[in-house]
Amino acid sequence: MNFNFGKLFAWLIVIIGLSVIGWAIFSSYDFFTGQKSFPQVFKPVAAEEIQKDAQQEKTVVVLPKDTTEAQVFLQSQAQQLAAENISKLFPAESVFQLLNMTCWIAFASFLVFAGGQIAGIGVKLLTNKS
Repeated sequence: MNFNFGKLFAWLIVIIGLSVIGWAIFSSYDFFTGQKSFPQVFKPVAAEEIQKDAQQEKTVVVLPKDTTEAQVFLQSQAQQLAAENISKLFPAESVFQLLNMTCWIAFASFLVFAGGQIAGIGVKLLTNKS
């Protein structure tokens, strides 16, 4: 019986490459169906810390008599109001969840590419050894 270790090694590489692809797809399915939560690459700041900072920033301000200073003050108040409204429109949790989903998609794409390359090497070894 002639046993060819090169052919066995080539099949092993093909199986490893396909396993990497299968694991990436299976994990993506679990994440996108809600069975598991996405890996937390980005984490939101606690809401309590944001509220403390907002309370500390609220002070009574007297409008300056100079018109340029008043314009600057009103501009800063408008920017602060716009930032508060945008944060209500896009909650911080959803932004971080979107970032975490994007990171997973990039990582899973890399795994599928790498698994394909590994399996391709195994196929080349199989065709050369035959």
